[in-house]
Amino acid sequence: MPNKLWRLRSALLYPNGVGKPPRDGAVMRAGLSAYNALDTLVLRRKNRADYRFEKALIPGRKLLYVAVPKAASRSLLNFLLGERATSELGQAFVYKKTLDELFRDRPETRDYFKFTVVRNPWSRVASVHKQKICSGDPLIAARLMNGRDGLSPNMPFGEFVEWLCSEEGADERADRHWLSQHKLLGMRGHNPVRYDFIGKLERLSQDLDALSARLGVSMSGVGHLLYTGALERYRTVYTDRTAALVARRYARDIEMFGYRFEDSELD
Repeated sequence: MPNKLWRLRSALLYPNGVGKPPRDGAVMRAGLSAYNALDTLVLRRKNRADYRFEKALIPGRKLLYVAVPKAASRSLLNFLLGERATSELGQAFVYKKTLDELFRDRPETRDYFKFTVVRNPWSRVASVHKQKICSGDPLIAARLMNGRDGLSPNMPFGEFVEWLCSEEGADERADRHWLSQHKLLGMRGHNPVRYDFIGKLERLSQDLDALSARLGVSMSGVGHLLYTGALERYRTVYTDRTAALVARRYARDIEMFGYRFEDSELD
């Protein structure tokens, strides 16, 4: 997907600008029933995990960024597709198929310098609830909740966590925003993907400095466009039970990326 098409798609998804208040209006709401019908009859997302999320390829430098939703992915994609990164790194293209499809269609990308950014699972779940479940955006409600039994707009945080730990919320049919990060990144199975650089959202500034040195381009202009509040306060929404449920639901992510519930999100 070239830059112009990416920018057009972003303009449709974020008509008021990334990180700005959600869209509203009669026209948007009128299209929701048609979207739901298409989703139920054709897309059938609820029957499978959602691995068709963005990957940015920069062939000239043999770079592959695999975006983890809710881990500054929108900010990094906007940077990599921006003028400064394009002039210094080369043209970037967004690929929305699965990693398996990417490696099948373009086998050379397995040898690219692969990088990503991950996030504390407890914080990521809290952010998903705040930005997606309680967004008030009718398009988000249609895309995420249609066909997912038990998931509803503005449901309390505790109920959302319980739902994530149910069969309906399991990875086997999860949306990319709450699918386990190690699965999004293809880090399991018979031929797991090996990453050259895995940054953490909690230390984004420092890790981007390190990545800048590896890539030879300054990433100092990358900001967190969809920032959903003071990062260090995610723990306040949890009870002992919900914290334990998330620990069990995302145990593999917690182990692989070295997270604890008590970790601060501000370095």
